[in-house]
Amino acid sequence: MNRVVVTGIGVLSPIGIGKEEFWQSCVEGRSGIRPIQGFEVGHLRSHLGYQVEDPEYKRYIKPTNLRRMDRISRMVTASVKLAIQDAGLEMAEEDPERIGIMIGTGLGSSKTVDLFFRDLVRNGPQEVAPLLFQTSVPNAICSHASIEFGIKGINTTFSHKEVSAESAIVHAFEALRRGKAEVIFAGGGDEISEPLYNVYATLGALSPQRSSLPEGMRPFDRTRNGIVLGEGSGVVVMETLDHARGRGATIYAETMGYGMVGCNNGVWSYDTDGSSMARAISQAAGDLPQVDYICAAANSTQDLDRVETQAIRAAFGKKAEEIDISAVKSMTGEFDASGGIRACAAVLSIHEGVIPPTINYREPDPRCDLDYTGQGAKRKEIESALLNGFANGGAHICILFKKVS
Repeated sequence: MNRVVVTGIGVLSPIGIGKEEFWQSCVEGRSGIRPIQGFEVGHLRSHLGYQVEDPEYKRYIKPTNLRRMDRISRMVTASVKLAIQDAGLEMAEEDPERIGIMIGTGLGSSKTVDLFFRDLVRNGPQEVAPLLFQTSVPNAICSHASIEFGIKGINTTFSHKEVSAESAIVHAFEALRRGKAEVIFAGGGDEISEPLYNVYATLGALSPQRSSLPEGMRPFDRTRNGIVLGEGSGVVVMETLDHARGRGATIYAETMGYGMVGCNNGVWSYDTDGSSMARAISQAAGDLPQVDYICAAANSTQDLDRVETQAIRAAFGKKAEEIDISAVKSMTGEFDASGGIRACAAVLSIHEGVIPPTINYREPDPRCDLDYTGQGAKRKEIESALLNGFANGGAHICILFKKVS
């Protein structure tokens, strides 16, 4: 089996475009939260979101291809370009059939789907723009990126709720281990759209729900009262260690293993006692008695943050109290493919020796009683970092990254 490493990072996030800006914001604990732009939310009790300020996409994408892409395809394709540049990959010198792309997305081109069906209902099938249909399917994202960069290897899209990006990374890891490719771009992206925002608000999932507490993203805090929707794209370059060393690449971290576990508590429910989450953590951690850092799945809901804490305690016992934990979602918001951006943060924490903070954590919850890095970023030598991905509906994926020895 091949060893698999991460050699490049591409990010479009609410707190920065590109690795440097994103990581600086993480370390400084900047928030990307702001009033929702682009559609009306005045009739709702929630008005905030973590939206990406779109860059000049022509800096990353050829004009002929750019015209055919909707926004989420542009975001992900730009992230792939940033990852290529960061990894120092010379695509013209690589075998395109040995390069792949695996991207996770919760709903794909949700804005395009909304436009397509509005036109269909309002004007009938004869008036629908044909380009809307071909970009409305989730796999259009990977297809556009493959066309842009001449990728002819594995091309797969994953839609797995809040672990969509983690699914892509795990399957890229397996494909590389087994020699199915030498390089795979893996991660995920999602965008905020009007129907998506309204659905979450109607379900009562958004902060402030029906609460008198203020709207905001406060993972692990006693006053947390629901999620704030985010968007963005995070892509990592994963490649075999031999290939990376052969081209003299900078190596951020090695992907060591993962845990994939399900539970059956309900379509909209999280694991009620953390037992299945603990199994995913233990599978990923393997023989390690503990890890140095956990990039948490915590999303400012009462249930997930509490149960994730229980799961970490169940997996590591007393050692859990020595682990540094933080929730990057406090800065970037919650969305189905947030694991792509959080994977970038996890491997950068190993490479830079810094644990990003959980911002807005001010009032401890007795049921969330571990170290959540609430007082700002912490410098620490990090040998191992665990990325937790937990979705309501029963999908749990944890991924272990380690410093290369």
